[in-house]
Amino acid sequence: MEKEIKGVTHPIPTEYAERIYKKGKTVFVGKSHLGRVSKGDKFIIYESHGAKAYTGWADIIQVVKMKPADILKKYEDQLMVTSEEFKEYSKGRNDMNVIEFENFQLFNKKVVPKRFIAIGGKYIYEDEFKMIEKNKG
Repeated sequence: MEKEIKGVTHPIPTEYAERIYKKGKTVFVGKSHLGRVSKGDKFIIYESHGAKAYTGWADIIQVVKMKPADILKKYEDQLMVTSEEFKEYSKGRNDMNVIEFENFQLFNKKVVPKRFIAIGGKYIYEDEFKMIEKNKG
């Protein structure tokens, strides 16, 4: 039986993660598309520097592939990166993965994953989801 996907995580440098916590940014853009999540699943923030842990989560509104120009047009003010950072990051890409989310919740306690989170991100299955839920304080 296939394990149920409850969310998705991508490594995010602390300075960008803080833009979610402090500036209310609600759109993550990445190069790898993990599209097997649905509206209402969790987007789990993994801080790749500093904490090296899950530090919060939010409800996914949608996960879509879009052209960089369209992403800037639609989401410029909501992106967790600046326009300049985005232009540099998206150079040479035909399309990018967009995760739009809401209801961000910062954890009281950081939750360290069992395994390293690769740059491409990963799905969070039910067992790990429950571990995070139990330990987030």
